Amino acid sequence: MKRLARVWAGGAAAWCMAVGFAAACGGPAAETKVGKNTEAAARAINNDPIQSENTGSAIIERIDINGDNKPDVFKHYALIDEVPADGKPVDPKAPKVQRKALVRKEIDVNFDQRFDIVEYYKGPPGKEVKEREEFDLDFDGRVDEVRKYEDGDLKEVQLDLGFDGKIDTWMFYQKTQNEEGKPVNRLVERRKDTNGDGAVDIWDYYVKGALQKTGVDTNGDGTPDQFTRVEEKR
Repeated sequence: MKRLARVWAGGAAAWCMAVGFAAACGGPAAETKVGKNTEAAARAINNDPIQSENTGSAIIERIDINGDNKPDVFKHYALIDEVPADGKPVDPKAPKVQRKALVRKEIDVNFDQRFDIVEYYKGPPGKEVKEREEFDLDFDGRVDEVRKYEDGDLKEVQLDLGFDGKIDTWMFYQKTQNEEGKPVNRLVERRKDTNGDGAVDIWDYYVKGALQKTGVDTNGDGTPDQFTRVEEKR
């Protein structure tokens, strides 16, 4: 986890400085890193594409974040034919009206021309929701974290904390209510493969976001057979 934090500290800092949001990223120095070119700075802040390609069925927008005239963010849209709201058949002689729906976003966080974050979306134009995210946490070109969403809510996180190309941690989330009765998405279970054999051997169970008990597979049958409650550890 220390390595994870260290890797992303550098990447996040570079990203914040390039975008130029000083208030969000923690200092006025962030603004100076966008570049001296005023047009590039405005383009970075407003996320205006430096290139836009329309294939007739899709649109690709390429965005320069740090003002070096190289795209750092790619947005992929599907072009959907607009259907009349009244449900009437489309007049074949009328001009075709299309709307764009975001289906994928690719982000180069550390500006090395390789994607470090890829986001997938689904849904009609204007109502897209995130379906999946992939992260390269140590910038080696390999996915280390996958996040899965359902109806826009985070449901599962898969992590390769050993950075060896193998998923070793699974985290599961559930939509519930907090003490005020407001909807909240909370971690309910975490599974871990501690010996790298591809099988889960530790289960952590959470209630209201707090760890309650841990289960361990001591005989290798793939199920927890020994449990320890949090109170018992104190």
